[in-house]
Amino acid sequence: MPSPIALDLLPPTRRLLLLGIKERGEATAEQLARASYLSIAAVRMHLYSLESDGFVKHSRRRDGPGRPTHVFCLTPTGEELFPQGYAAIALALLAAIDSHPECKTQVFDVLEQIQQSQALAGVSAATFEGRVEKLASLQERQGFFPLWEVTSESDWKVTLRHCPFIRVAREHPEFCEIERRVIETTIAHGTVQSMGSRVGGAPTCAFRVVPGHEPEQGSEAAGE
Repeated sequence: MPSPIALDLLPPTRRLLLLGIKERGEATAEQLARASYLSIAAVRMHLYSLESDGFVKHSRRRDGPGRPTHVFCLTPTGEELFPQGYAAIALALLAAIDSHPECKTQVFDVLEQIQQSQALAGVSAATFEGRVEKLASLQERQGFFPLWEVTSESDWKVTLRHCPFIRVAREHPEFCEIERRVIETTIAHGTVQSMGSRVGGAPTCAFRVVPGHEPEQGSEAAGE
């Protein structure tokens, strides 16, 4: 296994391809070639080199007649190139309290309170769209690589293309539920449903966001 290395220390082309895979969860050489304006042959050469270094791996997928397609995704070593949220420290602390269920519950309650407080402090807007914009910026700074999309007249989808806590979440999936509740509390007046998670085997974490009814301005004052 290669020694830990920062993403910024990799050659620009390989960094670009790793970012392309991270943004999609998984990608083919053809998809990466279109996005990077490189030839498919050049992309494949870099991908196989990244695979040799242990940063990516590929699987074969047959979507129809003809040769199967090679689909690339990051390995755990490749994931380490991206922010991991002090995973080693968190895992050590949680391992120390695993034998004390009551203490563990209290720890996760405190962690959620901290996450909620940070989110609410950084996300304040009168409209749902305004809160989404600020929450997306916060998630970007935290290393989640978020993608917010309108999927219908009333629904949104948020895709977290990186999880800075993935090593911890694999052993303690409570972190996934905490993040769902943080999104739900922060956007206010709506519900958030999990659509899949990397812990469960999906290439990304995704949530369906259904905005609720926004209170009319002045309604609170009128009720006082």
